[in-house]
Amino acid sequence: MERNPWMFLILLLVLGGPAGVSAADVLDFAVIAPGQPGSPREAQPVMDTLAAYVQKSLGPDVIVKGRYFNERKPALEFLQRTPPRWGIVSLGIYAEHAGRYRMTPIASTRPAGSEKDRWRLAVDRDGPDDWKALRGTVQGTILFEKEAASCLLFGSKAKELPFSLAGTLQPLRSLRSVAGGKAAGVVLDRLQYDALKALPLGKRIKIIHESKELPTTPVVWFGPPDERMNQLAALLAGMRKDPEAEGLLRLLQTDGFGPADPDLPGLKVPADAGCSP
Repeated sequence: MERNPWMFLILLLVLGGPAGVSAADVLDFAVIAPGQPGSPREAQPVMDTLAAYVQKSLGPDVIVKGRYFNERKPALEFLQRTPPRWGIVSLGIYAEHAGRYRMTPIASTRPAGSEKDRWRLAVDRDGPDDWKALRGTVQGTILFEKEAASCLLFGSKAKELPFSLAGTLQPLRSLRSVAGGKAAGVVLDRLQYDALKALPLGKRIKIIHESKELPTTPVVWFGPPDERMNQLAALLAGMRKDPEAEGLLRLLQTDGFGPADPDLPGLKVPADAGCSP
């Protein structure tokens, strides 16, 4: 019987190649942090370093590439167009979009060793003591996700607040505007507030409202959970004890990754619904 020379090629295409050969598992990720400093181009070397670490740790059958976004619109367009397998996302992005993009928390970041964050509303020292008496514009790096921020900090929909919320890439300039009477207030996360206390500017600012303790920036898995998700979660948890990861963790501004915060599932805020009861 004559052998068809094309049959072997057809079998390769249909069956995926000879026994023992499989396509690489693509484990691309995105770091989405609206309001954070830098640019995607400047941050790409850090993304490449993290990708290389994950790829090396999980083996040669894994391919990893990373992207960085510090602007909300292109980040959401990227998630809609080419969703990654996993990512590190701001709390606001998680709260507003976890349902739409099927985010499953798998780990938490620990900036400056802290397992929790807290948001504070700072105003001029001569300003009102009650946030409900505040008028004008309140700025902050946290405020690019207005509904999430309003719900988590004030327990209200953004449209119900007596002031407007505006995201900013320059929180220090916002603090100066508050001290100079050009802005009503600024919302600070834990690290920004700690930095403010060390500045002379801090004497011209007072805190009139603060949130409860909140989860830090979560690491999430996009889509249905699978074994790779469990492997990745274990890898991240072990980085704190891995000497080879020490420099990478400094670049990521965390001292390691902890377990997923149990409070995260209750913080989802649908973008079209505002603050849930």
